[in-house]
Order: sequence, then C-alpha cells, then structure tokens
Amino acid sequence: MSAKYCKQNCNGKDADGLCASADCCEFFLWDGEQGLEPQPQTVPTEAEEQEELFAWCLAQGIQMVHIPNERKCTAYVAGQLLRQGMRKGFPDNFIPIARGGFHGLFIELKRAKKSLSKKSPEQREWVKKLNKAGYKAVFCYGAEEAKKVISEYLSPWESTATLACDGGKRAC
Repeated sequence: MSAKYCKQNCNGKDADGLCASADCCEFFLWDGEQGLEPQPQTVPTEAEEQEELFAWCLAQGIQMVHIPNERKCTAYVAGQLLRQGMRKGFPDNFIPIARGGFHGLFIELKRAKKSLSKKSPEQREWVKKLNKAGYKAVFCYGAEEAKKVISEYLSPWESTATLACDGGKRAC
C-alpha cells in the first residue's frame, strides 16, 4: 500500500509521517505524485458555455441564433458594425419560437460563476426593452441554467417562475 504525504505539513501526522485524515484531505498526495500541483477547477469561459448551449440546442432540434456582438476589433471594423446595426449589450442568443404569450426567447449568457460575470447597464436596458416589447429576455449563468430556461420556455406547461425570470423578479 502506498502512503500519502501532506503538502500542507499539518500537525495530524502519526509517528510514520502519515495522517489519519489522509483519505479525505485534498492536500495529500500518493507516493510518486509529490511535486505535482493539484489541478485547479476551471470555470468554462463564456465562449465555451456558448458552444455547449448551441450544441445542445442543435441536438434537441431547437432553432437558436447566436448574435456575436461581443467581439474585439479595430476601431474601423467597430464603426462598420455599428453602422450595420450592431448594438452594445444586445442579448447573445435568440430562440425564434413564440410560447406562453411571448414572441420569442432572448438569452444573455454569462459564465456559470457569477463573480466572473457582470451585467452591463446596456445589457440590463436591452433585457427590459425586449421584455416590454413582448419577448422573454433573461440572463442565464452557464449553459446548464440556459438549457433549463429553454426547456421550460418550450414546454407546454411553462413554469411561471422561470418565465418571470429577470422580468424584475429574479435573475437567472
């Protein structure tokens, strides 16, 4: 049996240098692993969340359009895009299917970890405007939350809790 060694040099070691909590402590390494840093848990980027959501919609047969207005570009290209109709803060995704009294569903997708995502004033304003215009517009944190919102929006038994999402009542 291999031994585990504490990377934190805790005080719980016995005479052999082993600790009673070695089996459950995240700072312990098996023989041969010394020198390896624990792998940090990474939070998917917004682009990765977007790709996952689109692949899921495609697999489900759900029509979804991504509106790529988050790009970085030169001032010249930015000017062209603005003249062509791109608007800062417009939601990332659109499901062009009417349900529950709404004309369609707009989703502003954010990273799953809320502390890594911020809603801009322009994004907040677009969500308000679209909700007033008869669309359902929401913020969702991560692809999983967006999938849930889409599923509930498209289901014949829509959840009023989700449909009220970010319509002033709560943020997805």
